[in-house]
Amino acid sequence: MARSMSDLLSRILVRAASREDIPALVRISNSSVAEDEDSGFGTPRSESLFADARWLSAVWEEPNRVRGEEIFVAEVDDHIVGLVTIEDRGPEMELINIDVARDLQGRGIGSHLVRFVEERARGQGKRAVTLGTSRNAAGTPWKSFPWWQARGFTVTGEEENEWTQRIGPGVREIRMRKDL
Repeated sequence: MARSMSDLLSRILVRAASREDIPALVRISNSSVAEDEDSGFGTPRSESLFADARWLSAVWEEPNRVRGEEIFVAEVDDHIVGLVTIEDRGPEMELINIDVARDLQGRGIGSHLVRFVEERARGQGKRAVTLGTSRNAAGTPWKSFPWWQARGFTVTGEEENEWTQRIGPGVREIRMRKDL
C-alpha cells in the first residue's frame, strides 16, 4: 500500500463507518489479533459482534452505530485498514475498541485513530478520553498497555466486572484516562 510510513500516514482518511463496510470491519477485527494471543485477555472471539458479518449486520444502527457505540474507519487508498469504536460518556469519551490490520500494525495507523478520537472529544467539549484494557489471571497486562501509556494514558484503577468475568476468573480491567 505505502512505500514509507510518512507516505502511509499522509494518506489515512478517518470517516464514519457505513453498513457497506461490515465485511471489512469483520476482516480487520478477526485479523488484528491472533486468537491464541488474545486468550485470557479480551472478549472471546465467539462472543464478539465484530467476528461475524451476520451478527454485526443484525445490530447495525444507521448511520454508524452498534449498541450505542459510534464506529469509525481508517482508510488508505480506499482500503479499510483500521477501526475504532467510541461511546459518549457525558464529560468523557470512552474509546471502546481499536483494531488495525495485523500486517499494518506498527505503522502509526492506531496512533492516528487515537488522535482522531482525542480531537473529536475536544470538539465536543469532553474533559478526557477513557478506556479499559485487561490484565490476565496471571497478572500480565495486555500487550497494548505500554502503547497506551506512551500515548499519555494513565491508570486510574483496576476492577473485576461483568466483562472480565466473561473472559475468565482472575481477569481484571485496567481503567485508563487521558485528560484533554
